[in-house]
Amino acid sequence: DLRKDRRIHTGAFFNHGVLLVSTPELLPEESDALLQRFSNVFEQTYTRFLDLKRAEAQARESQIEVALERVRSRAMAMHSSDELIEVLGVLFDQFDFLGIEPVLTHLTLFDEENETFTLRLTTSGDNRTIAEQEIDVNAVEAWKNSFANWKKSELHALDCIDYPPEVLPYLWEVLDEVMSALPEDQRIYPSDYPNGLYTTQGHCKYGYIGFNHSRRATEEEKEIVVRFAKEFGRLYQRFLDIKKAEAQARESQIEAALERVRARTMAMHNTDDIAVTVTTFFEELISLGLGDSTRCGIGILSPSEVMEVWTASIQNDNKSILHTGFLEMGAHPMLKGLQEHWAAGKALYESILEGAAKMDYFKAINEAPEYPVKMDLGALPPKVYHYSFLFPQGTLFVFAESPLQEEIRVIFTRFSSVFGQTYTRYLDLERAEKQARESRIEAALERVRAKAMAMH
Repeated sequence: DLRKDRRIHTGAFFNHGVLLVSTPELLPEESDALLQRFSNVFEQTYTRFLDLKRAEAQARESQIEVALERVRSRAMAMHSSDELIEVLGVLFDQFDFLGIEPVLTHLTLFDEENETFTLRLTTSGDNRTIAEQEIDVNAVEAWKNSFANWKKSELHALDCIDYPPEVLPYLWEVLDEVMSALPEDQRIYPSDYPNGLYTTQGHCKYGYIGFNHSRRATEEEKEIVVRFAKEFGRLYQRFLDIKKAEAQARESQIEAALERVRARTMAMHNTDDIAVTVTTFFEELISLGLGDSTRCGIGILSPSEVMEVWTASIQNDNKSILHTGFLEMGAHPMLKGLQEHWAAGKALYESILEGAAKMDYFKAINEAPEYPVKMDLGALPPKVYHYSFLFPQGTLFVFAESPLQEEIRVIFTRFSSVFGQTYTRYLDLERAEKQARESRIEAALERVRAKAMAMH
């Protein structure tokens, strides 16, 4: 009998929908009236539900806006580019504040020309450290897709990557530098994510802001990360403006130092003034941030096997004292290499001294009969980094305990060029002094001749 399986639906309408009852038989009239009364009451209940939902949405929106305002405020308070790390710390903290609690948060900044990106990564929790690494976008297939999406601008405001468990060991291998830089108590490993790792990141003009989780992000979390990325894109411009201003100020500082050396060069009246000029030269280098442990000097080279050396030592009052001497270029292989690079017209010669080679070099320096500077062999660092910035007449050499930063290298290159001008001025004065001396000798001889010819 088909009537046994039938259902009769009776509905009572209200403003937001219908309250529906399913029965095998038609409801009596009194039940219809009761159902309508219940629908009226449920309308009030549902209205209350909507009010609460709206209030919760407003509260959540206020919470998100507070988080964004914290990032804005810290960004606007930046006075130097070094403070970007603190801004990122505040930004990453807001993901925890909003209840997302990711296992990792990151900032990805792309270098489109070189197809690389700089990754800044941190874990959640107290005492967080922001680690940094430059990475090839082609190292992981998913990154290539993200890079392609980013280049399409706002067409892809959100980017999500699911890393299955089997690719995590390789991912950790590629990210070894940043993973190893995290505090030991905050490090994570592939085995911590048996179900895989999930990346959710929002697009900005310069790259992505995002987080990693052991689960896929909710729709709300996706919307939040997109908003944070857009906000960071605007704030990062302030960082770039500050960095540009710092670069301009630094350039003015360097140019002022070079100009003081040039002015001192032009003020030389005789060859004895070279000592003051070279001392000024080294003091200006010190003022530009040359480390206390860094030793530098000038080597005047010629096709002969001897180099005239002018070395500056830094005193407690940050004043430099000039020492002059001579070194045989055959005294050590490093000196020979320096001479060969100079003769070949190269701009830079660099080497690392360690172990027996280091001790052999400084023993040779200490034993040089015409070189006054003596080194304490027991106080030498494990490694000594040597750089020679070559110019037509010789070299501006540097010995440091750690590799020179790129900016310092550029400064030394520029100073070596200026010293080439200084030394040219010195040679001109030396030549003029020789000519003047020759003129005085010739005048003296002429007076003797004249007196002799005047004898009667």
